[in-house]
Amino acid sequence: MANIPEIIKVDLSHFPTDKRFVQIPNKVVLTDNITEEFHIEHETRHPSFPVQVTTAVCLICVSGKMDVKIDLNDYTLTDGYTAVILPNSFFQMTSIEKGTKCIFMAISTDFINFNGDIKVGMEFGRTIRENPIHKPNEEELDETITVYKLMKKKLKQEEYLYKEEYAKSCLQIMYCNIFQTFITASGIQQEARPTSRKEELFHKFIKIVKTNYMENRSIQFYADKLFVSPKYLSSIIHEVSGKYATDWINDYVILEAKAMLRVEGNTIKDVSNNLNFANQSFFAKYFKQHTGYTPKEYKSL
Repeated sequence: MANIPEIIKVDLSHFPTDKRFVQIPNKVVLTDNITEEFHIEHETRHPSFPVQVTTAVCLICVSGKMDVKIDLNDYTLTDGYTAVILPNSFFQMTSIEKGTKCIFMAISTDFINFNGDIKVGMEFGRTIRENPIHKPNEEELDETITVYKLMKKKLKQEEYLYKEEYAKSCLQIMYCNIFQTFITASGIQQEARPTSRKEELFHKFIKIVKTNYMENRSIQFYADKLFVSPKYLSSIIHEVSGKYATDWINDYVILEAKAMLRVEGNTIKDVSNNLNFANQSFFAKYFKQHTGYTPKEYKSL
C-alpha cells in the first residue's frame, strides 16, 4: 500500500488552545462568534476539502447562512438550523456568508451520556444518519443558546472544580431538546419497538464496513464476518435500510476516495493503491460509475 498522506481525521487534539476555544481536554471543545465580531468572508472559489471527524459535532447557525457537506450530501444552514454530525462522518465547510453567527461544539464519544430510552436513542441514530439537519422551535433554540453560554462561562472559570459534571448536565439539556425535535419531526414513538434481529445484523454490518472498506469491497467478505450468505445479507440490508449491502460499501469507498483526492500531494495512482484497487484504470472506472466524474475531473473541481 502506498505511503501517501492520509485523510485528515479531526479529533479534539486538533483544536487550538487559544482563547477562542474553551475546552475540557479530550472531552469537549466549544467555540462561537455570537459574542465577538469575527470577519467571516463568503467563500466561493476554494472550498475546504473533506475531513473525517472522530467526535460528535453540533453546529448551530444562529443567524446568517453556511453551506456544508456531511458524508455524501450538501446542506444549507440558515437562521436557527442545527447540524448534528455523528463520529466518523466526513464533514466539509464549503461556504459561509459574511456576518454569519454560529456555535460549534465537539464532544468525545466517551463524554456523551444521554440516559434516555435506549430504543429511542437507536431510532434517533438511524434518523440522524438520514437527515443530520434540524430546526428547533424558537423556545428550544433560545434555551440551547442560553445553556451553551452558561456552560462556556463556567468552563472558563479556572478555579471551578466540577467542570465535567457541569458540562454533562448542560449537554444533557441540549440532548433532550435535540431528541424532542427529531422525535416530533420523524414521528418516532417514545415507546419504540424492540430492535429486531435484522436491524441488529444491519448495525453489525455497518460497524464492520467502517473498519474494513478500504481493503475489502466484496460482499462475500462481510457475509463471512457475519456468518451468513451474501444473498441473505444483501436482502436483509436492503429490507432494513432501503439500500443494498454493496451500496453501503461503495458509499464509504467513494467518500474516502473523494477525501483522498482532495489531499494535496496525492496522485490518482496513490489513491487507487491505498484503496486496494487492482490498478489505476479500474479505480477510474469505478469512481466515474459512482460519481459521474473521473478522478482527474474531480480533483480539478
